[in-house]
Amino acid sequence: MENPELSFTLVYTVFAVCLIFTPNEFRAAGLTVQNVFSAWLGNEDIGFIEHHLRRTSLTILIHSALPLGYYVGMCVAAPEKNLIYIYQVTTYHIYTALQSDCHVTVTESRQHQLSPDLTSPIEILTLRVESINPAVRPFNISLNSADYTDFRVKLRAPIRTSPNVVIHQTISELFLETFRAQVELNQRYKLPNGQEVEPCIGCMQVPASTKLVRLCQTAGMDNESECQPCFCRPMWCLFCLGRWFASRQDQQRLETWLSSKVPCPTCRAKFCILDVCMVH
Repeated sequence: MENPELSFTLVYTVFAVCLIFTPNEFRAAGLTVQNVFSAWLGNEDIGFIEHHLRRTSLTILIHSALPLGYYVGMCVAAPEKNLIYIYQVTTYHIYTALQSDCHVTVTESRQHQLSPDLTSPIEILTLRVESINPAVRPFNISLNSADYTDFRVKLRAPIRTSPNVVIHQTISELFLETFRAQVELNQRYKLPNGQEVEPCIGCMQVPASTKLVRLCQTAGMDNESECQPCFCRPMWCLFCLGRWFASRQDQQRLETWLSSKVPCPTCRAKFCILDVCMVH
């Protein structure tokens, strides 16, 4: 089927029904709670009451977790459809808010020194998600500040920062903002008729939005130092390509980052920031 959401729903429904009602085929294959967890349940002949107390408790727990198992599977089966929601999963609840109906506020920033080997502490942000839908309760999510830029790029809802909160950005994050601003000024790439935009192979969450086109005029003395043509189709979003570009830089020579050349993550053709075009 072309609809992964429907396909997964049908398969999971059949699996859940068979798990609950356990047809003879499942019993013959040993796919029952009693068989799969036999080591933990113990011997029925030696401890009959204890065995069945464990079995019934475990069966209730597994059957109760089926909706949560379904939710996780849907996120894998149809990730592009789940991007329109913000989720917070706790031990006993799943909070969900439609991005177009909510706004997000960074309310707190905490720094934690998790290990003496780390050169800098870990910064954890608390974000408050509030929806205009009165049926949706506000909830908080925690986020590592290193992932904040990625979260902000993919978030479709407006995001604000409380006046008393300071988010400490790393050098790589600051570079990504400069990288994105420069690419926006570059020439755009028009997608050929009939060619569809595929999901970014770096994150598989958003459509690929960049194409490498040799546009710069390099003055190298040999081909090894010059930018090279790239024949790859659009395969990377701007954020993932920017992270790849930053990861190939000399961390001790910040002044060379914008002018440097790196290999294409797919075909290894060299390119610079002027060769990155947004897909139009």
